[in-house]
Amino acid sequence: MATEREREAEAAREIDVVLDENGIILDVRPGADSLRTARNLVTGGSIAGRLLPSDFDFLMATARWVREDERREATIALRFRRDNGKIFHAYGRCRYAGGTIRLVLSPDETEIARRAERQMRRVVEGSHQGVIVRTNNEVLFVNDGFAKLVGYATARDLMELGEKALNDFIHPDDQRMVVERIEARMAGREPISHYELRLLRRDGTTIWVDTQAALVYWDGKPASLSWLSDITARKRAEEELLRSKEAAELANRSKTEFLANMSHELRTPLNAILGFSEVIETEMFGPVGTPRYLEYARDIHASGEHLLDLINDVLDLAKLEAGKLDLHETTVSLPDAIERCMALVRGRAGKAGVALAVELPPTPPGLRADARALKQILLNLLTNAVKFTPAGGKVTLSVSDAGRKGFTIAIADTGIGMSAADIQVALSPFGQVDSELARKHEGTGLGLPITHALVRLHGGDIAIASTPGQGTTITVSFPGDRVVKAAA
Repeated sequence: MATEREREAEAAREIDVVLDENGIILDVRPGADSLRTARNLVTGGSIAGRLLPSDFDFLMATARWVREDERREATIALRFRRDNGKIFHAYGRCRYAGGTIRLVLSPDETEIARRAERQMRRVVEGSHQGVIVRTNNEVLFVNDGFAKLVGYATARDLMELGEKALNDFIHPDDQRMVVERIEARMAGREPISHYELRLLRRDGTTIWVDTQAALVYWDGKPASLSWLSDITARKRAEEELLRSKEAAELANRSKTEFLANMSHELRTPLNAILGFSEVIETEMFGPVGTPRYLEYARDIHASGEHLLDLINDVLDLAKLEAGKLDLHETTVSLPDAIERCMALVRGRAGKAGVALAVELPPTPPGLRADARALKQILLNLLTNAVKFTPAGGKVTLSVSDAGRKGFTIAIADTGIGMSAADIQVALSPFGQVDSELARKHEGTGLGLPITHALVRLHGGDIAIASTPGQGTTITVSFPGDRVVKAAA
């Protein structure tokens, strides 16, 4: 027995048509879901213009029969022609009342279902994707798309192999997984699935397919419907990308480990060069005799120190890239750390004619950091600022305390400045800004990259603001959890 909701749904699909004895339409009352069909029935027109001729004759004969007795009602099958020429199948309940013919039209659900099935079959059978409906024990349907995936022309060619052969197209390593996913769908535990698997083609090659599957009912029985798309090209690209990434990481790791392990081999001969050249330069064991030899010894010592600085930079960067640089954190006094660094660069700044200035808050906070790393950060930035500031310029180090948000150390100079492109070069390992003043100074171009890496190791970051010819400001930001407030 139909429920109230089902009766309402049926009424919404109906069209109530009032006709005179000649088939002229007197009134049309469509339900909510039948407005589109009702547009083909115009009041004042003849229904004969919409019906196939034989169906109109049958309707008029039925109308005469029900008119003989108003208690009579007949249900007949009718075929209507739409404006686009397509045929619409409907049932009409015909009765006679008040001198008019009452015709209640309702769609032919069977015909609609057949049409929908035909349309869906065309979609499925014409799809380039593989479609298969199956249970664990039985293959119910495959389309030509699935046949082509595994190397056959049509689904008929494939089905002739039998169900056992169809299962053999699943890669042995994936068969258990497929069975388990189907079982989960059939049991309702996984109504919708999305996964990848491998299929074995007719020629023995393997392809990857992306599978989207759902629980359906086929002839009243639960079954698994799967749509399969060939993703072999994508998987190959992913594998190639992974191989390239692993090769690059291996090469980078090998380079980094080589540089890190070269520390002893590089520093030992340099220490000897520095030591013996200093002995000669200071005439520790007596006068050298010829002044030019002393000049040579000073040059050897200066060159050795420069080479050692370069090697130290390379080795520091290698350790940072290899993740072998561990922080030994203590509470560092900022004024003390800054003063020590300033003392080391004052000589160079004085020779270059560059003024130095420090601006600290009244009660500067402590910093939880690696003291050696902090010293290297400040020295690298101060040395660079002095190096690239012409005589008469100024370098200013300032500290700003933002409380819980952390604090910043800014080093501003009035030097040559950099463009946006120069900043990117300066931040890259071995990058050298191409300017007349920059080329006067030797270096590896590692100072700023090492500084950036050390700051990031502390959870902070670096911001660079610069204008060519006007100077550069580099701001180092440290997070709030590294701030140590002085006791009240």
